[in-house]
Amino acid sequence: MLTNEACTCITVDPEAVVIGTLFPRRGPARAVTALSEAARAHLSRSGIAVLLDAWWGAYVGVRSRGGRTEILRDPSGALPCYRAEQSGSKLFASDLALLEAASGRRYPVAWEALGRVLYSAGLPTPETALAGIGDLRAGDIVMLDGVAEQTTTGWSPWAFADLRDEEDSAATAERLRRVVEHCVAGWASLYRSPLLSLSGGLDSSIVAACLGEAGSGAACLTLYTDDAAGDERTFAQLVCDAVGLPLSEHRYDLDAVDLSRPLGGHLPRPAGRVEAQPYEAAHRALARQIGADAFFTGNGGDNVFGYSHSAAALTDRALHEGPGAGAFATLRDICRQTGAGPLRVTRAAMRLARQPRGYRWKPNQRFLHPDLVASLVDTPLSHPWLDAPASALPGKAAHIAALVRAQLTLDSDRSQMLPVVNPLLSQPIMEACLAIPSWRWRESGRDRAMARTAFANRLPSAIIERRVKGTPDPFCGEIVQRKRAELRAQLLDGQLTHHSILDPGAIEETLRPGRPTTGEENVRLLELANVEAWLGARSSRPSGTDAASSASTVG
Repeated sequence: MLTNEACTCITVDPEAVVIGTLFPRRGPARAVTALSEAARAHLSRSGIAVLLDAWWGAYVGVRSRGGRTEILRDPSGALPCYRAEQSGSKLFASDLALLEAASGRRYPVAWEALGRVLYSAGLPTPETALAGIGDLRAGDIVMLDGVAEQTTTGWSPWAFADLRDEEDSAATAERLRRVVEHCVAGWASLYRSPLLSLSGGLDSSIVAACLGEAGSGAACLTLYTDDAAGDERTFAQLVCDAVGLPLSEHRYDLDAVDLSRPLGGHLPRPAGRVEAQPYEAAHRALARQIGADAFFTGNGGDNVFGYSHSAAALTDRALHEGPGAGAFATLRDICRQTGAGPLRVTRAAMRLARQPRGYRWKPNQRFLHPDLVASLVDTPLSHPWLDAPASALPGKAAHIAALVRAQLTLDSDRSQMLPVVNPLLSQPIMEACLAIPSWRWRESGRDRAMARTAFANRLPSAIIERRVKGTPDPFCGEIVQRKRAELRAQLLDGQLTHHSILDPGAIEETLRPGRPTTGEENVRLLELANVEAWLGARSSRPSGTDAASSASTVG
């Protein structure tokens, strides 16, 4: 077991350790560096999986006994756990560079796996886009016994989706507020001067309120576009004035976009889109200027707080309670939120009620080669958290699918500079939100209603009642428009096309001069451009160059 000084390693007994950050479920919101004698005895007796009941954080637990080794990755996925094999040994590490340094080799691109990554639309899988590199999924436990191994689900969101719904809305919101404040305060206690990405939307504003309440010494940064849809400075300033945190503003700069520079170059699968380059650069620059020691985000707020525009909440309530006043109230709430008429919402809810209860993950076939799509169309897109019980409700299945969708969005480029903390995806917050029925998240015609109610006294009413979400999508369109010829050449002449992953005809038609592109096309094109840049970085970097330098700094 090798860790550096930045990575805590907590001894349980001579056969078991916990690597990473560990918080107790009860008591002060402070990370522990050692376990009590009683806690060590309990873990020794019961196995590493009991960490899931009494602790939370960003950790990997390891226990070896009698020739068998079990490894648990915590459900938040905050600490990566990649794996490889070398000369009969099984290697696990928090960073690709560490695996390459330990094995003394550079892992090649697995082209078929890369095609599956692009097709599966952000679904976390045990494979990556590099041959020989795997990924232990969040909440999973792998048991190694000689050459044999078995992976099981240690933590399932369905265990917390028990919709007893006995509390009134005020009590539910108060309980949620306490859990969120506790988790954010716990993470804040680790750092002196965190920098929060603040959009002025609900999720990052909630994190700002919690950081202000914790007296964390945090600062905030908001980015804005020239288009009004991406300019949220007024809302961000309202939040900072209310919670007492300083705010810096930075414009999305097109000159900071370089199609040949990858985001996620340190990862074993490409991640991110080109338009995030100015966002990442602005955060790094301000962090250096103010001496920040961590990046905080509101990432995952939509996922945990049940954000939805579907009719699933009506389906859930009607199936759970039967038709009646409650279902009618939810129908009214959905109509108010979405602007759809009651007949349309009712019909959509009835269609959901007739479908299988589990969530069907949809692939992204846009711009992929027809032969690749044909080879994958019958491949099931599965994940243990998507395996719904027979009693599952469609809205809760969609809520859980949103948690799955968040897993591959956690590791950004700036994590190579400082830790990136996504506190809203902490295990206790996920569990508290899963226990709230889908219709509660839509009360009074508001999305994320319980979170709004929970922080109504902590944030300005303009934030709590805000209905429109800001978006950098206009900036995506500007990149595609201004760099159309360069983007077209990169994708048509690149490795994705050479390996028959992209459909050159579809790319050429979409990017022909004068043709307007849609928002969805822009997003996918910038994702593919980043993948091409990621491939270029993999092929141009000499073996071992980055691995050796990173190994001493990554825990």
